Amino acid sequence: MQKEKHFTVKPGVYIYLRGNYWMLRYRIPVEEKGIRKLKDQYKRLAARSEYASARSVEHLAERHLSSLPDKLTTTTTQSVANFIEHTYFPHVEKEETLAPSTIFGYKHIFTKHLKERLASIRLCDFRTATGQALLNRIAQETKLSHTSLKHIKWFLVAALNYAKQVDALQTDGNPMEYTEVPKGFGTEPTKAYKLKEISAMIAALEDEPVASAVIATAAFTGLRRSELRGLRWSDFRDGQLFITRTVWNTTERDKTKTVDSAAPVPVLKFLAKLLEAHRDGITANGYIFAGPKAGRPLNLANLARRVIVPKLIEAGVQCWSGWHGFRRGLATNLYELGEDEATIQAILRHADVKTTRRHYIKKNVVPKESKTAMNRLGKVFKKLQKPNQRRSGLGTNVGTSRKGRST
Repeated sequence: MQKEKHFTVKPGVYIYLRGNYWMLRYRIPVEEKGIRKLKDQYKRLAARSEYASARSVEHLAERHLSSLPDKLTTTTTQSVANFIEHTYFPHVEKEETLAPSTIFGYKHIFTKHLKERLASIRLCDFRTATGQALLNRIAQETKLSHTSLKHIKWFLVAALNYAKQVDALQTDGNPMEYTEVPKGFGTEPTKAYKLKEISAMIAALEDEPVASAVIATAAFTGLRRSELRGLRWSDFRDGQLFITRTVWNTTERDKTKTVDSAAPVPVLKFLAKLLEAHRDGITANGYIFAGPKAGRPLNLANLARRVIVPKLIEAGVQCWSGWHGFRRGLATNLYELGEDEATIQAILRHADVKTTRRHYIKKNVVPKESKTAMNRLGKVFKKLQKPNQRRSGLGTNVGTSRKGRST
């Protein structure tokens, strides 16, 4: 057998023997610690016993090289984790293409479930099979619910869409779009406060007027936490709250989460009186729920931790499950009172009624329509029964008599 140390396919690309295998060596541009350089890559082509010379495995080398992206650059060869952390997140933060709460959620997903796993996967190597294996591995290792796994998938879809826009990902489509979300391990429970629980919370916070006013507003308007913090007194007029801004951390934004979110919300009479009492003659256009520092919105997380939760525990009210439970609670309470889904969607200002139906209305009772239908079925069945069957409740043709005889 011919022994060749190296066979040059083209400048920088070589075929050579390593032990019992024909190997391919080539270079790609990479960036490590801010320094751009060429880095050797290796690929095992075939066993030495299968091919007699380096030239005979050249077609295998060409096949592998042709499978690589047309443009191997420091952008395409960086890790997926590096691209998301240093390119995608700065982009969405600068351009404000996503709500701050969404970015916060994405960063939590990235840090907890993806950063370490994506650190060794290059953008140029990312395929649908890569994404599917990633989702399957996360499902097995973390025991997340199907919904949480779905959030991970669509976060990666968004990040890789941007990678394609800047030519960092050179595939025909977004490889994550074709992945299937694993079944997961059940649904993570979410809380929807009932009217009795809301009443108990407000009563327990009677000597904390700010806390009770915030909770009442959250419970009977369904505002998001960022919208509650962004409310100013000029937004409260004509028996409505006009939602036009949000506050995330300490940053005020003159825009809402979605276009549909910018809409007026009716204020119940008792809530209007509560807000006026909370205002206590203030005429300046400050925040309705202001923090201890002048001109700053109230920090609702601190309020819950320092005031609300301790007071509820002291009063024996064990139902606190975060601020979003009030938004789900409003949807569920309205639904149980007989309001239709489209009306509830309008009150919550969702762009799609499917969001209201799937994630906000917690159907703890059988819907009115179902009860009506079952009652109608029962009436028809009752008419078909014989007089003696009606007296016994059901048919008496099948069963056993008291004496044990078949009837």
